[in-house]
Amino acid sequence: MRNPVWLLDFDGVVNALSRRPPKTVGYREWRSARVEMPSETKRSGKPVVYPLLWSPTVVSVIARAVDAGVDVRWLTTWREHTRMLPEIIPGLPELPWIDESCLPPAVAATLDPAVGDLSVQWKIECAKATVGEDVPVLWTDDSILVGVFARRWARTRTRGLTTAFTPRPNLGLIPRDLSVVADWVARHTGHRLLDWNQPTSISA
Repeated sequence: MRNPVWLLDFDGVVNALSRRPPKTVGYREWRSARVEMPSETKRSGKPVVYPLLWSPTVVSVIARAVDAGVDVRWLTTWREHTRMLPEIIPGLPELPWIDESCLPPAVAATLDPAVGDLSVQWKIECAKATVGEDVPVLWTDDSILVGVFARRWARTRTRGLTTAFTPRPNLGLIPRDLSVVADWVARHTGHRLLDWNQPTSISA
């Protein structure tokens, strides 16, 4: 990877973990859907269905970051299931995902499969394995532990700048967060994403 990289979580970042659109966020529009997870079933044998809630403004910012030359990659427990998302969420671009398959065998062997997704170690190791030392990184994840480790990792990266922040899971990325994203994209690509005279709209 040589372009600036945005490591993007899904749940709690794009998908707000809330039953209803949060009234305090300020977006004009929210959309929702339900999706069956192919690899998960209930005891009854029926598929597990997940509710999704997102703002089209967030989706548009992701798409514009891609157009600006940012290498946006999913780093989420959804892993390969992120392939389903562009069909469900209008305007969401197809994005590559990162999972444990990128890890050297010696590193993969240190991960505890009994802990699985409850551990943040796999995300940290995947980030280290896939992002070049001199590449600017933006990391958005709703896990406080991921944020702590991301900032710790940032201090070891002497050549590549790292920006990491943790959205509130029930809100996902809010306008203030998108301002951080827009500033980061502008700094590393020269492209301007948002018109903050209209806080929730996307500039032409």
